[in-house]
Amino acid sequence: MIMLAKVVPYGGNAVRYALDKEKAKVVKVNHMPEGIDPTAIWYMMKHHCQLHQQDRTVGRALERLMVQFVISPSKEEAANFTMKEWADLQDESLETMDSLGLIPKGMEKEVKTNFRNSMNVGGLHSDSKSGTLHLHMDCCRVDLEGNTNDVHDIHRRAMMAAEIINMRHGWKQPQEIRDMRKKAIADFCEYTLQKMQEFDVDFYFKMLRMKGYEVTPRYDKSKKLVGYTIGKNASVFKASAIGRRFMASQLEATWKKFHPEPTQVRVKPASPTVTPSSRPSRPVTPKPTSTQTKVQPRVQAKPLPSFTSFNIETPIGNKAVVIPNSVKDIFLKEAQVPEGNDTATVENVARTAMLLFAGYIDAATSLSESCGGGGGSVPESGWGKKDDEDERAFARRCLLMAHSMYKPKTVKRGFHR
Repeated sequence: MIMLAKVVPYGGNAVRYALDKEKAKVVKVNHMPEGIDPTAIWYMMKHHCQLHQQDRTVGRALERLMVQFVISPSKEEAANFTMKEWADLQDESLETMDSLGLIPKGMEKEVKTNFRNSMNVGGLHSDSKSGTLHLHMDCCRVDLEGNTNDVHDIHRRAMMAAEIINMRHGWKQPQEIRDMRKKAIADFCEYTLQKMQEFDVDFYFKMLRMKGYEVTPRYDKSKKLVGYTIGKNASVFKASAIGRRFMASQLEATWKKFHPEPTQVRVKPASPTVTPSSRPSRPVTPKPTSTQTKVQPRVQAKPLPSFTSFNIETPIGNKAVVIPNSVKDIFLKEAQVPEGNDTATVENVARTAMLLFAGYIDAATSLSESCGGGGGSVPESGWGKKDDEDERAFARRCLLMAHSMYKPKTVKRGFHR
C-alpha cells in the first residue's frame, strides 16, 4: 500500500473531485452530518477554520485549509474489500498518522497531528484504465478543539504510516512497490526507444501515454524540453529517477545507441595487372585532365513533426497533451462556448476537448466545472477512440462532448411566499 499526502489550497475542488468523480462512492464522513453535498462539506471546514482564526496569536493567517490523502493498495491487497473495510482503512490510516511524532527542522519539540478528531471525508475511486481502487481523503487543517494540524514533512509522515500499516497486514512496503513500478517504466521506455525508427520526443511521450502512463513534460522559457515526469496510479517519478539515460538531455543519445549507423568499409581498388605485349608500344601523349568538381549529395529537409504538444493547466494539475497536427485545427477553429455560459472562453472548450482526446477525463471534467460548466452530459466509462473511428471523427466527438460539458447548470427555483 502507498499513502500520499499534500496540503491543497483549492479545498472546494478537492472535495468535489473526491466525491463527485464518475462512479465515486462515499466511504465515510466523520464529524459532519451524513448526506450533505461536497460544497457544503467544504464550507463547513472553511467556516470552522475561520472561526478559530481569532485564536491564533502568532504566525501568519492560515491560508491552506485542507490536507488531501491518497491511499492506494494493490489489487491483491484490496481484493474483495467491502465498504466497511475501506472505511476501517480510512480510520486506521488517520490514527496511524496521529500516532507519529516528528521534530521538524528548526523546531525543538515533537509535534503530532489530530486528523482523527478533525472533520474528514473519504471517497472511493476506480482508475479509468487499470481499474485499481484507491481512496481519496480530505481532512480539515483545524481539529474540533481549534488546534491546527501540523503539516511539516506531511509526505514523510504518510510514508511512515503506510509502512506501519503494511507491516501490520503483511502487505508489501511502499519502497518495494515503487522499485517494481520504476523497473517496469524503465523497461518500457527502453522498449519504446528501440522501436522508434527516428527520434521524435513527442511520439515517445505518446507511446508512453498509450501504455497508460501519465507524462508531464517541463519546458523552459524558450520552449525547450528540460525534464519530464512519468507515473501511474500513486507512483510518479522524475526521468532522472528512472535512469540517467532517460533524462530529457540524454534521450536522443540513448536512442542513437539503440540505432547505430552502419559503418562503411572502404575497399582499396586492386592495381591493374600489365601484360607484356610483343607489339612495340607507341609513345602516347598524355591528355590534360580537367579537374572535376564532386557533386555534393542533396541534403533532405528534416520532416516536420506530426504532433503538437500542449501544456494545459487544470484545477487538479498541469497535463501535457500531444495532439496530431491532422486534427489540431478542429480543436482550435471549431470550438464554441454554449449559450448562457459567461465564464468560459473558446480556448477553455478547445483545451477540454484536447484533454478528452488524450484520455484525461478527470482533468477535463474539473476544468469545465471550474469555468461555469456542469449542466450538460459528461463522458461515460470506457470513453475513448473506437476501433472503427478515425482521428478526425474522434476529435469532433470530443469537441461535441466538451461543448456539452460547458453548458451552465440550471437553477431550480421553488415557490416562495
